[in-house]
Amino acid sequence: MKKLIAIIASFMLSSSAFAGSFGVGVSGSIFNIEADVKEVTSSADALSGSDTHTGSVKHNMVPVPAVFAEYNSDIFGITLGVEHIPGSADISKNMKKRTETPSSGQDSGSSVDYKANASIENVTTVYAEIPFGENFYVRGGYIELDVITDESGVQSYGDGSTEGINYGLGWKSGTDAGLNYKISYEVIDLDTVSITGSSDHTVSGDIDTAGLKLSVGYNF
Repeated sequence: MKKLIAIIASFMLSSSAFAGSFGVGVSGSIFNIEADVKEVTSSADALSGSDTHTGSVKHNMVPVPAVFAEYNSDIFGITLGVEHIPGSADISKNMKKRTETPSSGQDSGSSVDYKANASIENVTTVYAEIPFGENFYVRGGYIELDVITDESGVQSYGDGSTEGINYGLGWKSGTDAGLNYKISYEVIDLDTVSITGSSDHTVSGDIDTAGLKLSVGYNF
């Protein structure tokens, strides 16, 4: 979060030194969320013993609203902005469940149900949009978010955070009254998030999203 605050502060200071216009707006996206997950249980766990589990989860057509503020500079038409997604989105559409019979530990030979899911929230992006051609632009940004876990069974994990990059391709236009609109295809590529729970168990995941976005804003 300190890195993100530093980027936002630098953006605000630099933008005030040049002519241009500020704008605010809202956007709506439809994203597909995918994650590859791995859990490693420790031999220190007296109930389940040591083991490794891997899997993939997917949540398609997730509606994602956002708010943004941006500065439209006179330098090659470059736009600098900050975007925040309120609320949260589940990584998997349904709670994931598995039933196992541990081969070691106090529960060896007994069936145990494990349930888990996770959500992402507090998603904030600092971005730049560089125009090319007739009303087209490429977008690149730095993103930070929190990963909130939800599980039941013998193991409990806390929450984590991660960062990554946001990039995409879009088209924008506007009116003389200051109203502007954009449509884009964007990808979010996040670093691996790893969380260590009790008994030194660890769960890690690679989360990626991609989808379409429609934005409407007003320039002052």
